[in-house]
Amino acid sequence: MIRRFIQSTLCVATLLAAAPMVSAEPKLPTTPDDHFALAKQYEDQAEAHRKQAQEHHEMAEAFRKANAQPRKGWDSTKNAKVESMDKHCDAIAKAEEKLATEDQKAADFHKLRGKELQGK
Repeated sequence: MIRRFIQSTLCVATLLAAAPMVSAEPKLPTTPDDHFALAKQYEDQAEAHRKQAQEHHEMAEAFRKANAQPRKGWDSTKNAKVESMDKHCDAIAKAEEKLATEDQKAADFHKLRGKELQGK
């Protein structure tokens, strides 16, 4: 249940973050300012993805600490719930880090293109 809630929340957050970029007609950047504005958007998105990744690393660590002691009836060498949460949070964090990397690449491209159009 927690997993579905987290997944749903993440999907909604992703859709809301992407909403400002969606318009009826896509506008291609033609001026340096257009490219710099897009670079800023991509940098903001990259930062948001890095923040999400960090939150999931912290969430896994907090869960690990809160569940460090095996519960009655659990294998004392492994805590399946902790392993499951680690796997879950790690997958989300890696996905967010990958998105951050891609957004940063797009930001770098638009900065470069904006400078090229300025003649720099």
